[in-house]
Amino acid sequence: MQGLLKLFSKKPLVPLLADYDPEIHQLSDPDHVVIPLVYPGRVRYQPTVEVGDFVSKGQVIGKSRIGNCVCASISGKVTEMTSIWTAQSFYSAAIVIENDGSPGMPAYERFDGPVSTNDLKAAMDRLRSAGVAPPWAMSGREYLEEEKLPELPPVTTVVITGVRQETTILTSQLLLEQQADKVTEGLRCIGELLPDARICLTAPEAHRNWAATKFEGLAEVVFLPEHYTGRIEREVVSRFLGRRIPNRESYRFHGIAVLDVEYLLAMVDALNGTSPFTQKCLTISGSGLDKAVTVRFPLGSSIRHILASQGLKIDDYTRPVVGGPMMGFAQFSDTTPLTYNNGLHLIAEDVNPFDPLAPCINCGRCTRVCPVGIQVHLVNRIIEFGELKNARALQPEACHECGLCADVCPAQRPIVQLLHFCNHEMVHGERYNWITGDNES
Repeated sequence: MQGLLKLFSKKPLVPLLADYDPEIHQLSDPDHVVIPLVYPGRVRYQPTVEVGDFVSKGQVIGKSRIGNCVCASISGKVTEMTSIWTAQSFYSAAIVIENDGSPGMPAYERFDGPVSTNDLKAAMDRLRSAGVAPPWAMSGREYLEEEKLPELPPVTTVVITGVRQETTILTSQLLLEQQADKVTEGLRCIGELLPDARICLTAPEAHRNWAATKFEGLAEVVFLPEHYTGRIEREVVSRFLGRRIPNRESYRFHGIAVLDVEYLLAMVDALNGTSPFTQKCLTISGSGLDKAVTVRFPLGSSIRHILASQGLKIDDYTRPVVGGPMMGFAQFSDTTPLTYNNGLHLIAEDVNPFDPLAPCINCGRCTRVCPVGIQVHLVNRIIEFGELKNARALQPEACHECGLCADVCPAQRPIVQLLHFCNHEMVHGERYNWITGDNES
């Protein structure tokens, strides 16, 4: 009876944060950091330091083929070159730095003063050396010497996100509110660097009057609601463009650059010669917290260090999720380092389906809520029975993996995982056999 009641009960979409601390809290440097060097689909760095080297905060420790850099986030000794599982479940080479308490490299030693936005090449070189990869340039993912770098179309649209799509992540919104003058400086910089590009900015609907006045003439401002369905990034970008970009294709190859407000501010610091990119903001939310808290931490800090700053322990939760509850990644260890992550969502209770077989009842809720209109329940059943060739006709590649379908599913089926598996199979055309270690076509 309980299962039947659950089937027909109405479930709200993605609960909003009840309350949050508006202050961004600066965390102390940890005793060590682990900085990944590989970001699949984005960039791969080659180390420029060796084990035993002493480095200063802000010093370049890795560089990509085209000059994008990663900088040390603390000062200390390079104790290890290792491999780790990242928060996104990628296996990556990494550099371990033990903190020795030394001060960071002064800005005047790191940079030769500010760079004019009238000199595009000098500005690009500065951004790359400061660890702020320009979103309108090559990301660095084509790192092999034998590979030919593809030609990129000119940037016609730049989208700055002042609102994160996950409702539990406040980093962009708080920075937009609290550093509005610096945001306007960043918008002017982009306008000078890319004079022919259309500049767009997302902002919270609650700040419509203030934001419309503050950023007037610098960007086209689109105001997003509090609810998740109105904030999904691919949908927002398609509103700006009046057309969709396929999910498995990079924005950049369509003349579009998307960057967050936090990276816009880092870009301003780099161009002004103030500081390289060594710190990141992250919102902690979830079970047992009276208020969501946003912190700023050195890149490569562990989940344990960030939780401890708020008096929290991983043992008190069944799952810490890096990101938000809709598109985040559950973590098995609190030693995982965080770098380009925006949220840490804590879940204290287990969520299990009432029926371990999790049968689809063809209620169609998943299809009705899908922002791109995929027939989700049909695709899932086809994938479940291994008919991947037949799944192609239903366009599963359009899936944003936003999680709305799984959120409304009364049977709590692993819908997103099945779609992700299907799209991986369609892209790579092969299946890895974990028993024999071979690829099967």
